[in-house]
Amino acid sequence: MLKRYLFMSFAQVFFPFFLVLLFIASVVLLIDIAGRTYVVKMSFIDLGTLFMYLIPGSLFFIIPITFFAALVLAISRLAYDYELMVCFSLGAKPLDIVKFFLPITLLATIILFVFSLIMLPLANSASKNFVAQKKADIDVNIKPGEFGQKLGDWLVYVDSAHKRIYQNLVLFSENGFEGDTFIVAESGKTNNNQGLFELNLAQGSSYFAKPEEIKRVDYETMSVRQNVGEPQLRGYDLFEYWSEAFSANSHQKLRKLAQAVIVSLFPIASIFLVPLFGIANPRFHSNMSYFYVIASVGLYFVLMHIASEHFALLGIVIIPLAWLLASFLLYKKFIAKFY
Repeated sequence: MLKRYLFMSFAQVFFPFFLVLLFIASVVLLIDIAGRTYVVKMSFIDLGTLFMYLIPGSLFFIIPITFFAALVLAISRLAYDYELMVCFSLGAKPLDIVKFFLPITLLATIILFVFSLIMLPLANSASKNFVAQKKADIDVNIKPGEFGQKLGDWLVYVDSAHKRIYQNLVLFSENGFEGDTFIVAESGKTNNNQGLFELNLAQGSSYFAKPEEIKRVDYETMSVRQNVGEPQLRGYDLFEYWSEAFSANSHQKLRKLAQAVIVSLFPIASIFLVPLFGIANPRFHSNMSYFYVIASVGLYFVLMHIASEHFALLGIVIIPLAWLLASFLLYKKFIAKFY
């Protein structure tokens, strides 16, 4: 009965909390996708596909935070409703709570390792390949009459657009042919020539600005080209991907590996913080569980960031073990001694 009661209390907190955070993360992710693909035409199905590729990155951080917070808040609610005190008076102990949640915590840790070491690299590669394929198709989404639209290194303005054919174009780039470059054209058309982006312009003028002079060139036809490359749609070997973290010049990959492992171990490393933050005598203590959750999560992720930047390999071992040891000692001192 106690196990069922604890699980129901945890589930009642976890699922609403998880869904709220997932909704917020989804909105932020959709805004980010819209910014990334502003000049690339995508259907609703394409946007949904790209969303599915990117959502594992958000879930990887939502799951450990939501899981830990739900455990602490569920135990805290039982304690401040005096229900946990009744269980202790009938012979239950704080260690029973740890033992009950240990298998669920191990399962959450395994799921996080699957996300971090398998799903995230594959999803990240798939999303990049997907966007690269769309860019290689040159199915651009330049809207007539709008300023600030970017196509590669060029800011673009057009009066009208229909099936990759544009009228009255204006282009500007700080990295043009000879420094600042300003181009106007009566018409233009985009084309993909084996991964080479081409904007074929007709009837216009080009202006090349230097500190002390401006050059003007009138033209009948002009091609603005940029190599967007062919999309790499092949998968890759995960073992080879992560083994690069141990090569000489791979600080970024090693940092990703350290963050993946340290975050994945957060639930199991924080198992003793659940009774430490959740169990309290409501007659003598105020409910500070929300503050404890926010402070501990923030501290752990700050330590993770510092370790991954400065001592990644040592941090993979030191941070989770030190966190687990410190939480166990605090649990022994403030909880196991009195309950």
